[in-house]
Amino acid sequence: MRRVGHGANIRAMAPKTLRTTHRSALLFCGLLALPSAAAAQSAEPRDALYISAPFVGLADGVFDGEVTFAELKRHGDLGLGAITGSDGELVLLDGRCHQVKGDGSVVALPDSQTTPYAIAAFFGPEWELELTEAVDLPALLLLLDSKLGAPGLPYAFRIEGTFPQVRTRSVAGQKPPYRRLIEVIKDQVTFDLENVSGTIVGFRVPGYLEGVNVPGYHMHFLTADRKAGGHLLAFRASRLRVAADSLTSVHVQLPRSPRFSTKDFPRLDRTEMDQILGRVPLPPQPRSQR
Repeated sequence: MRRVGHGANIRAMAPKTLRTTHRSALLFCGLLALPSAAAAQSAEPRDALYISAPFVGLADGVFDGEVTFAELKRHGDLGLGAITGSDGELVLLDGRCHQVKGDGSVVALPDSQTTPYAIAAFFGPEWELELTEAVDLPALLLLLDSKLGAPGLPYAFRIEGTFPQVRTRSVAGQKPPYRRLIEVIKDQVTFDLENVSGTIVGFRVPGYLEGVNVPGYHMHFLTADRKAGGHLLAFRASRLRVAADSLTSVHVQLPRSPRFSTKDFPRLDRTEMDQILGRVPLPPQPRSQR
């Protein structure tokens, strides 16, 4: 692991103007609503983290989405998540939804397509900094922890840079009956990208939202030419520009699917969650019998 040394050229930018008076309070709203009903509502508040469905459902194999990408973009212009059928990885960047498919290719997603799980926010950075020495993912997370503070609040961040090496992953689309997500991830395909420019889209979520979302960091990546990306596993960067935004409300939409609404999901095993996120290695696959 490479740490950011004292000689790093870090330039902090002035924070943006303080937000509205509700900024000091964290509001958690669990809403059971039809996507069509949500569409009639006004756009998401600027400080809100929107979660289209609890992560525990996705982990259990609830891969049929109810929220369209048109609706998702009413709640944010930056985000990440999955596509119906667990068909690749979602990157929402600059208000456009991109699908990183199981073969590594990237396509623009139509507004009519749906997501079984996504998180999004309208991104307005409170601070920015530049790193001009080499840094890897563990060093970046240490730096973010030191800069973000306020561990009880969710954060969104956008990180642009030049990357000698990036490792991402994606998965192929699934057919019903769906397997649990951990079983799908065991068939993941990884991509090693070299000498690319691109953007990391990420969130840090407090531990008390576990189940509704994955606690800690979750990051996806998209190259500047929009030709490659996926769920971020590792990288080595030569230059980064980091921007972060704290979020002070959480809007959770609950699926109406019977597979979700008729089940009280147990607490997700932390090891399994870390394996899904790529934080720890997957268990070895059993060898086939001849």
